[in-house]
Amino acid sequence: MNQNTVTNTIKLFQLDGKVSLISGASRGIGRAMAEGLAGAGSDLVIAGREIDTLTPVAEQITEETGRTVLPIQADVGNLPDIDALVDQTVATFGRLDVLVNNAGVNVRNPALEFSEEDWDFVTDVNLKGAFFLAKACGKIMEKQGGGKVINTLSLTSAIGLPTSVAYTAAKGGLLQLTKLLAVEWAEHNIQVNGIAPGFIRTEMTAPAREDSRNEWILNRTPADRWGEPEDLAGLTIFFASNASDFVTGQMVFVDGGFMAGSDWRRQK
Repeated sequence: MNQNTVTNTIKLFQLDGKVSLISGASRGIGRAMAEGLAGAGSDLVIAGREIDTLTPVAEQITEETGRTVLPIQADVGNLPDIDALVDQTVATFGRLDVLVNNAGVNVRNPALEFSEEDWDFVTDVNLKGAFFLAKACGKIMEKQGGGKVINTLSLTSAIGLPTSVAYTAAKGGLLQLTKLLAVEWAEHNIQVNGIAPGFIRTEMTAPAREDSRNEWILNRTPADRWGEPEDLAGLTIFFASNASDFVTGQMVFVDGGFMAGSDWRRQK
């Protein structure tokens, strides 16, 4: 491999001059994705429901990477917030190249006990909000001649996990939405893909690490550990970069092998 080939390969993954918008970016997976994109050269808009938690994250990413990071308070379950978020992004940076649709919420209850209020709350953010944010960003990307949409999916996009009925329905729907948008938007040079995290060490998953589910998860995960938010950064960069220009409509699990088999340690 000659030097030009090496240089061109590295450039495939560089995001210099790009602007990325990440929802649900104040902590956990979303924050790690934002840090990865900034480290690869992208300027950022990070969005979430609490500006007080977003601002220090933006300041830290700027300090560590030198990229411009704009925090914007927005609830993607509220459609007017979506329009304002995208408008402010374009007004500030003049363009929008990458959307990471990461905002998510969950309410746990058995299906027979699940309320309409909780159903609407979960699906409004995880599915309805994700679609309308993608739609708003897609209009900008179409005018620019291309872009990238990355949806945060879930193990529940493919399997059922008890007590997460609305979340499972929403993440399953988001997988199908990923495929549909990939097909419709291919002619606009917009690639749409999904990242499905396994069991990642975040605040949201803390209860599962402290009860009987922890043993079951480790038994089912060949990597024999919980994932860390940083484990999502590399794939996020790939989907955001020119390296994925011929990849669209895909879901990739980042799960330590969870979906590859079951109770692997018990079978050894």
